[in-house]
Amino acid sequence: MRSNQGVGIKESTIEKVRSLPISEVLLGEEVELKRIGREYVTLCPWHADSNPSLTINDEKNICFCFACGGGNDAIAFIQQKFSLGFSDAIQRIADRHGIVVEHDNLDPEEALRLAVERRRLVGSVAASHASYRAAIRSDIGLGARQWLLARGIGPEASREFELGWAASGYFAGRVTVPIHDHRGTIVGFTGRRIIDDDTPQKYKNSSSNQLFDKGSLMFNEHRAVEPSRVAGSVIFVEGHLDVISMWQHGIRNVVATQGTAGPPIEGIRRLMRRCRRFVLCYDGDDGGNTAVEAFIKVAGPLACQGELTITVAQLPQGTDPDSCIREGIDLYSIIENAPQWLDWQIDCWLRSVDRSDTHHFSKVEAAIRQLVESIRSPALRQFYIDKAAKVLAEDAKSAAKLAVNWNKSLPRINQIQRWSRPVPAWVRHQVERRVLRSYIHCPAMRDRLRPLMQHLDGPSHIWLWNRLVELEEHMGLLQPDVIMAVLAVCEPHYTRTLRSIVVPTIKVIEEDGIMDHAEKVLLSSIKTND
Repeated sequence: MRSNQGVGIKESTIEKVRSLPISEVLLGEEVELKRIGREYVTLCPWHADSNPSLTINDEKNICFCFACGGGNDAIAFIQQKFSLGFSDAIQRIADRHGIVVEHDNLDPEEALRLAVERRRLVGSVAASHASYRAAIRSDIGLGARQWLLARGIGPEASREFELGWAASGYFAGRVTVPIHDHRGTIVGFTGRRIIDDDTPQKYKNSSSNQLFDKGSLMFNEHRAVEPSRVAGSVIFVEGHLDVISMWQHGIRNVVATQGTAGPPIEGIRRLMRRCRRFVLCYDGDDGGNTAVEAFIKVAGPLACQGELTITVAQLPQGTDPDSCIREGIDLYSIIENAPQWLDWQIDCWLRSVDRSDTHHFSKVEAAIRQLVESIRSPALRQFYIDKAAKVLAEDAKSAAKLAVNWNKSLPRINQIQRWSRPVPAWVRHQVERRVLRSYIHCPAMRDRLRPLMQHLDGPSHIWLWNRLVELEEHMGLLQPDVIMAVLAVCEPHYTRTLRSIVVPTIKVIEEDGIMDHAEKVLLSSIKTND
């Protein structure tokens, strides 16, 4: 008997979803199916499939890929394709097929009422969206189209983000940006005025309801999940237009928080299932600094525990990601060279220190002490104690004494930490790096490793493998210095991760056990399945 992986969802609901013909579920997601006899085939979401290799069988109600071995039922397919957890996949399928999701701890009548209200709201939003999209394509949308082009937003991006135009009504005079939840359902809109005058509310959001809760949403999350997994990082910005502008320039692992109160912790944890490096790329002004502090307030404790890495990209004063791109500023380099959030936060406090203001001085010292106390790494804690002491003390001797006193007063760090299973996507990313590193530096292993390379999934890893093949064909050998020269022409955001593969900072070990593990990972499901 299958276990109920959907927390709180009744088994009867799960079985109703599972009883739907798998082809019907996929067609409901506009997945292209090709009929072959009594079965269908389509592109497999479990690996980088270019030739449909996933077989869909309605009689058995399963799918299976003969190329990579991936497959399962409709729920697993939706999980894999849209990077959803089990419960979210259930909800997405149920929403599209009129199934009421019942929970163990919820009265059936109340569950039905909520489900009916949710369907009504989804239908209302969909109707408004269709109207806005039709308007922007028509003559009345000419001004909106011209405004978008003037902002550097082309037709491709407009289609991808399904931008619209509201000539009248709640969003009158605004370009509409549909807001999706993390399952990919449109739940509301943000409207942006195209005339910059003294009229208040340049931006306007949908009213809060069961469907649209601004504080729990992150714009573009449903699109950014897979690019974030591949890139190994996710970039946070303030504005919707920043996201769209960066998307146009090839930066797809980007989301925007809805509001100034910081990101939703549940959204942070969803993204942490795909990557553990977060880059804050907020505006270069006081508002951007406030947004960084709000983000750190939510996610900083996780970073202090070593569960994720946060860096802060520091944009030129008065700019935002969109304006940086339009002005030709090297946003790639700013993002790649972003300092750790601890450095950013402590530097902000230290820059504000006023020795003549005893109260403020004590306040800054207390804030730094509290932050340093939360750091679980002894070496990192000592580094920031020394850094702060040098600024807070009047001379080197006083700084050394202050650092010693701080160390004595802080509680000891418990070195015993709870083990947590590595994220599958992280494991695969590391294994791909390992096999590429071994291929370059261990020639004796190349015959064994070569067949595995067709299973690489990360774009940067595929790019490097193609370059290695070219070098072997034309030069007959691989040399790290030559490969490093080739890296000079790769995508800027690939350089950081590929450099350490070509010139590793760790010893490359040739052991059968390590390679056995690599083969197991690469020959199994290509992407993660929560």
